[in-house]
Amino acid sequence: MGSNDVFQAINDLPTETISKIIDRLEFRGKDPAFVRMREAYFDRMQLGSRNRILDLGCGTGVATRALACRSEFHGKIVGVDFSKALIDAANDMATKEGLTRRIEFRVGDSHALEDVDNSYDAVLAHTLVSHVTDPKATLAGAARVVAPAGILAIFDGDYASLTFGAGDAELNAKIVSGIFDAVVGNPYVMRELPVLLREQGMKILDFIPAVHAEAGQGSFFLNLAESYIPMAVNAGTIAGSVGYDWLSTQRAASERREFFGACNYYAYLAQRN
Repeated sequence: MGSNDVFQAINDLPTETISKIIDRLEFRGKDPAFVRMREAYFDRMQLGSRNRILDLGCGTGVATRALACRSEFHGKIVGVDFSKALIDAANDMATKEGLTRRIEFRVGDSHALEDVDNSYDAVLAHTLVSHVTDPKATLAGAARVVAPAGILAIFDGDYASLTFGAGDAELNAKIVSGIFDAVVGNPYVMRELPVLLREQGMKILDFIPAVHAEAGQGSFFLNLAESYIPMAVNAGTIAGSVGYDWLSTQRAASERREFFGACNYYAYLAQRN
């Protein structure tokens, strides 16, 4: 696990860095391909029968708001995040979109949930488990609070598959490793979920693999680089001159329509045995 993960240390980060994280989360949440992946697993959650949903590590509430806007869902959602700054941003955005009657946001730790057993019809971990300090504890809490007939939905990047194509291949691999060390605590965790879920008494109901890739011009992955290279440089996992020169190479490749970026994403839907 990467102890430098900015999401694990978010409460100690400067305001400027938190603002960049907020911008990245919202940018990602509007990316068409990312939205399609999210909606694909939402489609299989049987939302019409879910009255109460918990969104763990909700961040700015991108997935929370998307759930609240689904036509078949008529219940309420509780969004929990470790960061007060992200919860404040989530409340502001839900207010602007007129969704506060459907959503409650609160500061909380996904490793130690305060909710009683069996209290939710569904629990969502959307881009969370790659960042937590203890995936087992997070999954144990989620399994405890979801009702026996409820569903646990986990969606995240298989960040060990993240790759960039422009420039030197060896340098690209080193840069991605430096980004992991600063931003992604658990780059392999989505490959470990079959075992982790079984250990929590959960069975996999559905599995949805997807690839997000860009060739030619960069948007999603160029924004990823723009957002996280400065954080990796600040964390000391990438040397400043190397990181910013690499970033310039990616920008130039995009301008020449020679950019390439890709990553696998997986969604698991699980239920108690």
